[in-house]
Amino acid sequence: MGRPVTTMRSIAVDPEFTPLGAPVWIEKRGRRPLDRLMVAQDTGSAIKGAQRADIFYGTGVEAGERAGRVRDRGRMVVLLPVEMAHRLAPGG
Repeated sequence: MGRPVTTMRSIAVDPEFTPLGAPVWIEKRGRRPLDRLMVAQDTGSAIKGAQRADIFYGTGVEAGERAGRVRDRGRMVVLLPVEMAHRLAPGG
């Protein structure tokens, strides 16, 4: 998006399913549960499909190690204006 990403507020997504710039409510369980509003600001080659995202944990070795341990299942709720949601829905 050409914007700086923010630690624990930015996620990378598959733009075929989640528009860049969209606010996304993230819920994940596991060892470190998380319920937080984030913004889809990046893409990643390993992120394919709906309901897939990588949380930006920051820069540096410690952030990389922390992010590398996260494999939790969760839920994403993409928040869109209703007209856009209808256009992006299958068959829309």
